[in-house]
Amino acid sequence: MAKKNIFVDEIYFFKGKWDIPSKCGLKIVDKKDKTIILVTEFYESNPGTSVTNWNTHLATELCLKFNINPENMIFIEHSPEMSSRFSFYKETFDLVSFDWDGSSFSNPRWKRISREEVFELINNS
Repeated sequence: MAKKNIFVDEIYFFKGKWDIPSKCGLKIVDKKDKTIILVTEFYESNPGTSVTNWNTHLATELCLKFNINPENMIFIEHSPEMSSRFSFYKETFDLVSFDWDGSSFSNPRWKRISREEVFELINNS
């Protein structure tokens, strides 16, 4: 079966903790040997669970919904600039690694990466 090409760029609605309606920005780019999922936190405009607090569930849901091979997935959390003097409101990108048990993700581990590294992952095969 041929691999289907995926490109998604949308607001994604999901059920967060306690089934509270939640949303995030979602980009999915299907590359030759990997699929990049980039989720963007919406802060105040997200009425529910943050992507950081729901990343294992969200990664599992997205792999199932879009038929993404979990072994070839790259998951990136993006927190946009919030125009504040506080450092925790600066733009960040985190590459998130998980354990995969055959049906779901667990044990998230974050590694801060630069905007340039994200562009390189997306633009290079």
